[in-house]
Amino acid sequence: MSLRNTGFRPFPLVMMLAAGSWGCATLPKTGVESTGEPLNVEVRTETHTYVTQAKVGEVQHRDARGRYVGSSSIYENRMGAYDITRWQVFQGETPIDDQDFFNIAGDTEAATQIATYRAKGVMMNRVGLGMAIGGGALALASIILGSALVAKNEYGLESRPTWTTWSMTGGLIVGAVGGSLALVGNARTKRKHPIDDPQRAANAAKRYNQAIGEQPEPIEEEPRPRRKRRR
Repeated sequence: MSLRNTGFRPFPLVMMLAAGSWGCATLPKTGVESTGEPLNVEVRTETHTYVTQAKVGEVQHRDARGRYVGSSSIYENRMGAYDITRWQVFQGETPIDDQDFFNIAGDTEAATQIATYRAKGVMMNRVGLGMAIGGGALALASIILGSALVAKNEYGLESRPTWTTWSMTGGLIVGAVGGSLALVGNARTKRKHPIDDPQRAANAAKRYNQAIGEQPEPIEEEPRPRRKRRR
């Protein structure tokens, strides 16, 4: 079988099969329960710098007779900066997942949104993997059949059924879309903050900490003496 004769490009098929092998999404481990420790939100801002070119002037060019023939721009390097905000939630000194954090804090709406967001990512990943594998298999089968069904006419010219080319193209398109969908779904499940709102987390932690601070300490009851059985 000649890849050159079929016009096949192996790279898209390799990408589709790769998505099926390493793009399987899984939900992060959750289920941490309240330990009675306070909830905390740690927020830090990192400043990053970069160099960019800014136009500061323009030079006009003229010929010997003073006629305008063109212009050129003058640029200089300037320093720019941008901030990136990173945050992490804790129970006591232990970092925990956002879904567990909001569950413990009593913000069940946020916890449900995170769970739904991740579950949808897993579904997208599974559907995408099926499309990638199915599309890749269709493209590969079309290539094999196209080579096997090559026929020569009375002049010695080769011809092949056109449907094999169309099915190969369709398989590559379906597989490429499926591979992209699988990777997007995988990224949704791995996103650290599905609800990227540290202020909401801080407000939830504040309400929870106030609630546990107002609760009285539990009173330990002394064990009652056992009654002796009468004989």
